[in-house]
Amino acid sequence: MVPAVLARLWARLKKLPWYRFAAGALAGAPGLALTFAMRLGGLGVFLPEIAVDFTVGRIPGNVESFFIRTMGEGAKILALFTSLAVFLVIPGLYAVPYRWIEKRVKNRWIAFALYGLVPAAIALFAILPLLGAGFLGSLTAAGTSGAVFSQVLSSFLFAALLDYFLVDLASRHPEGFSLSRRQFLAAAGILVVGAVATLYGLGTIVARPARLVFASVDEMFSKEETPTDEFYVVTKNLLDPPGDKVGWQLTVDGLVAVPANYTLQNLRDRADSAQQETATLECVSNEVGGNLIGTARWTGVPLAALLADAQVQPGADWVAFTCVDGYTVGVPLAKALNATSLVALDMNGFELPPKHGGPARIIVPGLYGMFHAKWLTKISVVSGEVLGFWQQKGWTNRGAIRTTAIVATPPHNSVVGSAVTIGGVALAGDRGISAVQVSTDGGQTWGNATLKTPPLSGLTWVMWKFPWTPPGGGSYRIVARAVDGGGVPQESTPAPPFSEGAAGYDSITLLVSG
Repeated sequence: MVPAVLARLWARLKKLPWYRFAAGALAGAPGLALTFAMRLGGLGVFLPEIAVDFTVGRIPGNVESFFIRTMGEGAKILALFTSLAVFLVIPGLYAVPYRWIEKRVKNRWIAFALYGLVPAAIALFAILPLLGAGFLGSLTAAGTSGAVFSQVLSSFLFAALLDYFLVDLASRHPEGFSLSRRQFLAAAGILVVGAVATLYGLGTIVARPARLVFASVDEMFSKEETPTDEFYVVTKNLLDPPGDKVGWQLTVDGLVAVPANYTLQNLRDRADSAQQETATLECVSNEVGGNLIGTARWTGVPLAALLADAQVQPGADWVAFTCVDGYTVGVPLAKALNATSLVALDMNGFELPPKHGGPARIIVPGLYGMFHAKWLTKISVVSGEVLGFWQQKGWTNRGAIRTTAIVATPPHNSVVGSAVTIGGVALAGDRGISAVQVSTDGGQTWGNATLKTPPLSGLTWVMWKFPWTPPGGGSYRIVARAVDGGGVPQESTPAPPFSEGAAGYDSITLLVSG
């Protein structure tokens, strides 16, 4: 029965021009690589990137939250591979009627010209506008000229390779490239195994929780200030801005009496108002116990100083931030005027790295990471609430970090001996931490942890430790909870990150050897 079904399937597949599709996909790959290189050089547009950015901007916030909290930046890799697959299928489909068109126009070079111009026209007049990049890519960073140049060049490269595959190479192999039934079955088997392996790999990535983990309490204390290269990164972009300093300017406008433009050197020359704040940032998509969190020393110019120079006008109550990548977010004027709010230029004693928002970003301690705008270019004082990029998708516009305690060492499911020191961090934004309690019996009884004092600042996480001697071997559920600086206990009821940030008690399991 099965061999007969496979035989019929093979008979039908043999009638399809699959080799043309494969040739088209193969010919399209160098074209995509070329546009990618041109995009990196600012000379063109890369369609997979635009497609990913378009999708990210429109998927529901709760779906987005799932991918960010389970995969972190790996979500972008998955999105990129998906988009690449789509933009390789498209040239494969273009290639299917190639020989039919060539026979109708009766001229190889006219067919070549059509395949050089028509795919570029489809990209410029249909795909780019549908993806919100404007006709001829007018709304992209490369502009119309860059978009047209890159897409035409890519299409003619595709046409040249396709012509070679389907004309020159085919003429050398007039017998064709058909597979035998045995070869077909072998290829199908390899395809199935590959698909299963890929799905398993992706499933492993998605299922793996991204916890904040330290190998020991000593390592945790040594990283109370997170090393810059270990500080978490979450952005809306597939390809982040390069963080160019040349020509960078910061504009302050809106409801102000004295609008201003600052160069990077202008801001660095303000030694009289330079300020440093050590603060913990946490992504709003972070699960309780997650690793999308870090602490750094931020140095820059107080927002209040820039707003004072601009002379905020009556009626203003919000401040909006605009960034190189089109990202927007806002905070109440009172928060912007807080003494700890900065336009940060340095991180941990060095120039702000591009991946962390260089040359300048906003730091507003106490709020989730999405309010700390990166690659800043404009500060606008406005009247009325500002709904930024994420807020337009349903995320909170209040954004105060929820109180939470994280069990960060030993790692979950560790095997420990007769004595162990449990450790972790607790944070409550800019409200501070007054106590951490730990339970080693799943929440039945609680004991007080020892807090590391003083913390780096009143704006950072507080590290804690809890020496424990297990009563015997077995499996133990370790739970932690915190109390903020005002005496308000952490919420016990679990809540997902979307849309106000995660809540609930963090816990791990420790296995005690007999």
